[in-house]
Amino acid sequence: MAVAAPDPVVTTSTCAHCNREIPSSNIALHSAHCARNLQKCEHCRDMVPRKHMDEHYDDNHAPVNCSRCKQTVEHELWDLHKRMQCPQRMLVCQYCEFELPAVDIFEHQDVCGNRTEYCQPCKEYIRLREWIGHEILLHGKTNDNAGSARSMLENEDGAEEREPAHGFNHKQLLITVAIAGLAVVIGSILLHKKD
Repeated sequence: MAVAAPDPVVTTSTCAHCNREIPSSNIALHSAHCARNLQKCEHCRDMVPRKHMDEHYDDNHAPVNCSRCKQTVEHELWDLHKRMQCPQRMLVCQYCEFELPAVDIFEHQDVCGNRTEYCQPCKEYIRLREWIGHEILLHGKTNDNAGSARSMLENEDGAEEREPAHGFNHKQLLITVAIAGLAVVIGSILLHKKD
């Protein structure tokens, strides 16, 4: 049985163009190829084939024009803009589930939340914006069982009570408030960075 000879130590050199460690025996050939075909991106410092540099810039670094609000947004902030900052992104009203641009949603919800629904146990009309608090405080229902209990209630005639049209729950309300708060914080941070 032959004993395998230990691998000879491979010496390396650093390519002056891409700063990668290359076996010393290949450094001359690599350096010529690297300098002729690759270019360091000035934005991300990645080595990119020269013929693909424009495509690399367009895909990874070019400012993006938002088709909804017509703003030009830095590529790094594009996902944030689409999800949270674009004033024309579509949001759903927490009371009627109607989709509106973000710039109009708060005014709409202010009006829509003032609509009323009839509370069968109390025999009075309750504003939609106060419905969850009303259910919890006066009827001791958490929102998880309030929705199902509300739809299961029967009035004195034995007819099933209809579920309120607003169709929102406590979790959606909390998420909406949290997202709005996060958007304000991020916006103020970005505003201070530009100053």
